[in-house]
Amino acid sequence: MSRAPLLRSLQWWWPGAPPLASACVVVLRPARRIEADGFLAALGAQRPIVLLFLDEGPYEGPWPFVSWPSVGVARLLARLAPRRLVMLDDHPRARALAARASCPVTWVNGAEPALLALGEVFVASPMRAQALGGGLVTGDPFVTVPAPPAADADPAFCERFRRVRSARRFIVYFAGTGPGEEVLAYQTFLALSARSAGLLALAPQDPARHESVYRESIKYHLLTIRQRRLLTSEVPANTRVYYIEDAHASRAMGACADALIAGGTLRGGAVDFDLALSAGVPVLVGPVRTDPLVASAVRALAVSACDDDQALVTALQGLIADPAARSERAQTLKDWVALQSRARAQVVERLSDP
Repeated sequence: MSRAPLLRSLQWWWPGAPPLASACVVVLRPARRIEADGFLAALGAQRPIVLLFLDEGPYEGPWPFVSWPSVGVARLLARLAPRRLVMLDDHPRARALAARASCPVTWVNGAEPALLALGEVFVASPMRAQALGGGLVTGDPFVTVPAPPAADADPAFCERFRRVRSARRFIVYFAGTGPGEEVLAYQTFLALSARSAGLLALAPQDPARHESVYRESIKYHLLTIRQRRLLTSEVPANTRVYYIEDAHASRAMGACADALIAGGTLRGGAVDFDLALSAGVPVLVGPVRTDPLVASAVRALAVSACDDDQALVTALQGLIADPAARSERAQTLKDWVALQSRARAQVVERLSDP
């Protein structure tokens, strides 16, 4: 449908009462629409919505839409006469709309202090609100976590690392790694070991790769224990690598570590982020953040986002050296997970108020 006919004929999307009297105009980039689809469906079930795209892009969906027109901002607002503008993207055009709007303006997942002067700002976490200098903490409505994941803590499992802990050695856990990520795990561990002794726990995600990854790791000449070969005994204090090869151990290991690095975010691949969320320890992610839950946790500052290999080493060094920081980061993630279980419903409810 072309741009101009839609602007003239929005009335026929809903029979009866003119829709724009109660409609939210949702302002976003076309690329954001897929990520926000669940949120849009929930909001659209409560209020009529019209999508206003900030730039050109393909769209097929159930909601009426307008691509950014050639008319000026004032004329566009006069034509749409929205009940509320809901901003899903911080963009110069979105800011221009907000500055001229006479209706309420709400920014979802706001991240820049300047937005506070341009309307109501919903933020994804208390940490994001602190960084922003204000805003209403709602959680991120783009993703849902139905309920905080049950902890997979297994005291009996963690007890096998008693000697490692007695020797004051750190434990870092690379969980659910994919091709190319095990090499980075070893390189990172060796860099950390230059400062203090520790243990690398490693769990490749694909069981079909377990044997090949293990054989490849021999070249590092690090004392390695294969978890399946040591089911009940304590891990010796001088062990350098604990190699995990079953599902229960891969989930239980998280609670035993000082920090967990989410596989699939370092070089790409499948991500089991539920495992990371249930561990109860600080979580670090790499530069690959295509998983929606990973991207949301990064936006909320709930996990440590490492843009390159050196940043990962630096972040882990800081956590290893500072128990208080580890505790704080673990609690931040736990609070965010609890917040996410009601985020979408809370945001939709607030945007649906008369």
